[in-house]
Amino acid sequence: MTSGSRGIVLSLVAAGIALAPHVLLAQAAPLVVEVRTGAAVPVSTLATGTAPGEGVKAGTSFGVDFAISGQGRRSIYAGFSQHRFACSEAGCPSGDRYVATSLDVGFRFSLITRGPVIPWIRAGGTTLLMETPALPDGPAGVSDRGYGGEVGVGLYVGAWSSVALNPGVRFTTASARLPGGDDLTLRFVVADLGLSLAF
Repeated sequence: MTSGSRGIVLSLVAAGIALAPHVLLAQAAPLVVEVRTGAAVPVSTLATGTAPGEGVKAGTSFGVDFAISGQGRRSIYAGFSQHRFACSEAGCPSGDRYVATSLDVGFRFSLITRGPVIPWIRAGGTTLLMETPALPDGPAGVSDRGYGGEVGVGLYVGAWSSVALNPGVRFTTASARLPGGDDLTLRFVVADLGLSLAF
């Protein structure tokens, strides 16, 4: 993420805190719909390895989550995410991307229940497909379905009565088999900003 992007995110968070109501009700609402955008940063062998499919760079991330709250601090979330990794150093044609599309489901737990800023943690499972362009060691195509898990932390920052900003960071790990038959372990960090709407 560039310094300009960081500045924009920090400005949005500061504005959300300044405009926050005395009690944030977004987490307690029966249904929260959230749109997220940010950056996906590969780690471990996905970033530094030399095996087929490894050696990719950071790219953009987009996602939509739905959270249903029960009584207390816990809610269930389910969502869709797409992460686009730059892969020229992995052997992709210039300008092409790896595209990891995932379905995520799990639990989100609010560490406190009242206040203008509510920290949360989340943990769950993920299933994904990795679409790759042609590589030196394999054809273009879509991987077999991969499975893994994710953990994350973040903040609800009240902005208006039913709207909250929701910056967060999460770590995902999963394995998938590429079209050429090679197994690829995906480990990456997503840093993003969500806009949450409570119903």
